[in-house]
Amino acid sequence: MIRRTAFLFSAVIMFAVSSAANAADAIVATEPESMEYVRVCDAYGVGYFYIPGTETCLKIGGYVRFDSNYGESPYSGESNGWDAFTRGTLTFDAKSDTEYGTLISFIELRSDANNINDTDTYLNAAFIQLGGLRAGYGDSRFDIWLNSAGNIINDDVIDYTGDRTNQISYVFGGDKGFSALIGLEEGAGTYDTGFAPGPSASYDGSDFPHVLGGVKYADSWGSIAAIGGYDTKAEAFGGKLRLDVVFNDTFSAWVMGGYQSDWDNDKGPGGTRGLNYYGPWFGDWAAWGGVAVKVSEKASINAQAAYEEDGTFAAAFNVDYAVVEGLKFQPEINYTEFDGLRGTGGAVGGTIRFQRDF
Repeated sequence: MIRRTAFLFSAVIMFAVSSAANAADAIVATEPESMEYVRVCDAYGVGYFYIPGTETCLKIGGYVRFDSNYGESPYSGESNGWDAFTRGTLTFDAKSDTEYGTLISFIELRSDANNINDTDTYLNAAFIQLGGLRAGYGDSRFDIWLNSAGNIINDDVIDYTGDRTNQISYVFGGDKGFSALIGLEEGAGTYDTGFAPGPSASYDGSDFPHVLGGVKYADSWGSIAAIGGYDTKAEAFGGKLRLDVVFNDTFSAWVMGGYQSDWDNDKGPGGTRGLNYYGPWFGDWAAWGGVAVKVSEKASINAQAAYEEDGTFAAAFNVDYAVVEGLKFQPEINYTEFDGLRGTGGAVGGTIRFQRDF
């Protein structure tokens, strides 16, 4: 009896040990594979990390912005009332080294809210770049080749560029020294080259693209650059020349001039002007200029003035203040004196901006 009991007890123990071993094997078999930790990529600056399993570096960024406009609009002269604007932006910047240079893919998504019933989400930029070759959608090279204008919120009261566009371009050279640009652009899609009450012609994105080219020389003292574009449907040329001078760590200044052909002849019925993608200002010529003064580690003062041949003058002054790292406060005052096709009279107003970059 004792021998039989001992045998049964031993059998139970062996069964339990065997079951536990099988259960342990099952647990080990179902455990997920260990994940690769995200590695910092310092080859392209701060904020990049390696996409796991690849040699591609990715940086995710963007900003949240709130603008409050007051007084009169510098664009139209109308009262702003309580006019608020909010924007959220996300950017994705992927880079990797190749035998042909750095391969870049960039995406910028934006969502704007003017009021409760007026929101818009859209693609602001998306392009591929390999070395000097860039193809995709974004701000026209007619704009960014000359670095837009100054650090002014309402810097385009007298506009200096067409809208975002599909494009392909090639840049010879680097950030310092001599560089040159050639490119083709779609323009602003389909639009009239003469305003109502009767357009004289229209441009379609499927037509032959616009052609542009530019040159630049940059050094520690600043830069001088030129850009020119030909609107193939309006059969009109537009060009700009810009000079930037860095006097010291505190003070810098710039001046830019623009010229377009056929302004006097490019008018629709009733004397309204037509549209040259590379000449959005009113008149044969326009000029812009500004200064920037860094008054402390956190604050800088910016001023800008512009004038177009048709008669309108625009000026702006602001303070760009870093409240904390990543958050800036930027109050701005604007003044516009309208003349010519824009009407007559003056407008005084401005914008208060809060922006958090990340």
